[in-house]
Amino acid sequence: MSFIPLTAYVDSLPPDFEATEKRLVAEMEAIMRSKTRTEGGGRAIRGAHAESHGIVRARLEILGDLPRAYAQGIFARPRGYDAVVRYSNGVAHIRADRLLGPICGLGLKLFGVRGPATLDEDDDAQTMDLVFFNTPTFFANTAHDYLTIQRLIETLPDAMSTPLLRNHFLQELLTSGGTAEPENWLWDELLSFLSILDLGRQNLYLYTYWSVGAFRHGDYIAKLRVRPTEATAAAVVHREVNTVQDDEPFRDTLVAETGERAHEFVLEAQLCTDLTRMPVENTSVEWPVSESPFVPVARLSIPQQDISAATNLEAADATAINPWRTREKHVPLGEINRVRKDIYTRSAALRRKINHQPVREPAHPSDVLRWRGPSAPPG
Repeated sequence: MSFIPLTAYVDSLPPDFEATEKRLVAEMEAIMRSKTRTEGGGRAIRGAHAESHGIVRARLEILGDLPRAYAQGIFARPRGYDAVVRYSNGVAHIRADRLLGPICGLGLKLFGVRGPATLDEDDDAQTMDLVFFNTPTFFANTAHDYLTIQRLIETLPDAMSTPLLRNHFLQELLTSGGTAEPENWLWDELLSFLSILDLGRQNLYLYTYWSVGAFRHGDYIAKLRVRPTEATAAAVVHREVNTVQDDEPFRDTLVAETGERAHEFVLEAQLCTDLTRMPVENTSVEWPVSESPFVPVARLSIPQQDISAATNLEAADATAINPWRTREKHVPLGEINRVRKDIYTRSAALRRKINHQPVREPAHPSDVLRWRGPSAPPG
């Protein structure tokens, strides 16, 4: 199998990218300040993945004897990293689970990662973040389209509550808020969003999570995913997420499973073999495994632990996960990933300022997990 070298990918941005990005960040900050008053009760909440389900201590072990193309960057040789994993809901609201959709996120923060950080704010921090979603595609690909879709995201999941609202939402998405000509309608993005509607609710340990966007993988281009091992998938006891009988079933089943047994997952890489069939700039298209299979590169272990305390949710909320907090050999690629860089960074900075949360990156998982609110910051 022949993999596309990184040098074959040309990173290009539209002329209006910077202006559009500035508008996006300004709108995001305005929305956050407004919701601090109206929904957060004086606390700033995220513009996406606002509802934390919990944060757990973990360990990532890089596998040995990987094929050369996969043994790149932090995966070049076997070693272990202490880590934390934050689980969250994908929308921008804090509500009971029955009032939220099924999109969920997995944010992985590694500790002890050597090398210069790619975010200026991190200075000498030895952390590295990976961001995953329980869907393989995303429904925005350009800064211009994301400007429209950010406004639409604010209306979820309420926008799906009636046929009239749902049709309006889908029309706005398809036409990029009425700005796209029919030949440029966002069909891939619309199909990506519709696929999300088919997601079922289940224990967070049972989902497969994808990186969605493409990343540099040393000399190559890759997407990543995290999936439970067969043993973990079979051993999960609290499988049902019942939003009728329980307001917070995602949180409650996560607490129960984590408190009763350990769980293991496989981190896999899929290398690009064809920039047409496996595009970098179109995250709404799933890369076919028939072109390039996912190959295990690491094992993620979550030991049995008690995460039932309310302070666990405080710690999850205070933890900033940014896909651009990485190393040069793993930088995100594509326009939508460039958009995420400024949005994630500025959003985290504003949220930490309003909520009096720590600004510096933690040095160890214990710095994250012992968070007790602004009166006792970690470190």
